[in-house]
Amino acid sequence: MLKKNKILVLLLSLPLISLIIITILYFFNHLDSQLFSSILWGFLISSLNLLLGLLNIKFGIEKSDKFFLIIVFGGVVFRLFLMLGLIIIALKILFVSLNSFIFTTFIYYFYYLMVEIFVLTLNKNLTIKTRQ
Repeated sequence: MLKKNKILVLLLSLPLISLIIITILYFFNHLDSQLFSSILWGFLISSLNLLLGLLNIKFGIEKSDKFFLIIVFGGVVFRLFLMLGLIIIALKILFVSLNSFIFTTFIYYFYYLMVEIFVLTLNKNLTIKTRQ
């Protein structure tokens, strides 16, 4: 169990490390402000999606299988529409670079999706072992 927690900490710290590196590059004038804001907003939107997904998993893991599926799949639908809305708002209101914003958002989205799957299997295996 301790090894899996270390893996989880590593998985969650990699995006933060990449954001720190990108911030350092921005402060040393290797990135322009539009590219930096595009990357930052993509990171923030995807991180919000991860946070909501982890809350869904935490809330649903203790429930019965039926309610768990309703919570998790309902949460996925809600989060997808939320991300769609936030992406449209970011593209219309914020002055972000289209290609870098979309690319960053979906790179972090798919990475965080793998983290959610890892957390889900970790928690589900723990729940199955404690029920036996």
